[in-house]
Amino acid sequence: MFDQAAQEFTTLRDLLRFAVSRFNEAGLFFGHGSDNAHDEAAYLILHTLNLPLDTLEPYLDAKLLAEEKQDLLDLIARRVNERIPVAYLTNQAWQGDFDFYVDERVIVPRSFVHELLGEP
Repeated sequence: MFDQAAQEFTTLRDLLRFAVSRFNEAGLFFGHGSDNAHDEAAYLILHTLNLPLDTLEPYLDAKLLAEEKQDLLDLIARRVNERIPVAYLTNQAWQGDFDFYVDERVIVPRSFVHELLGEP
């Protein structure tokens, strides 16, 4: 399925839909920054393409370069097959307005922890 996606998909919208479908199909857990497949897929795509994290709509119909498409498909496959949290794939986690470098040596707090802690 990933090989077919690499050949047929052209836009960010194509990859977003594909990622959401694969994430839901895999029954992934969400909670390291998002609580659903769409938000997590959007974050992974925007981060990987170095686009503003709060601006998806203007880019949905943008055509992707072959290298961009392959990079995204590789990350989507790792998220699905290896069940690696997106925070580890992007090396970034957010707690409120603060972002942190993370990797597999770090336990990423669940999204609700920030709400429990309250504002500083």
